[in-house]
Amino acid sequence: MEVFSGDPPCIACKDVLALADEYAGKHKGKLEVIKLIGKQAMAKFEEYKLGCTPAIVINEKIRIEGICPSRATLDNALKEAGL
Repeated sequence: MEVFSGDPPCIACKDVLALADEYAGKHKGKLEVIKLIGKQAMAKFEEYKLGCTPAIVINEKIRIEGICPSRATLDNALKEAGL
């Protein structure tokens, strides 16, 4: 799961980064979380043709963009991706 955030992070970006940490712990050993923040994220941001942050990409598919998802939404996205 690749998690994109602006730098400095907006409120939604802060929330999605915290959610990513939570899910990394919750799914330890099953889910790899990669945080891509600010300028370090630009190559991947452009590769995926993202339009805004925050964003979550799972298995190279954009699942969330422009909002911090609810836990239920993220659970569904992960389930659709096979976790």
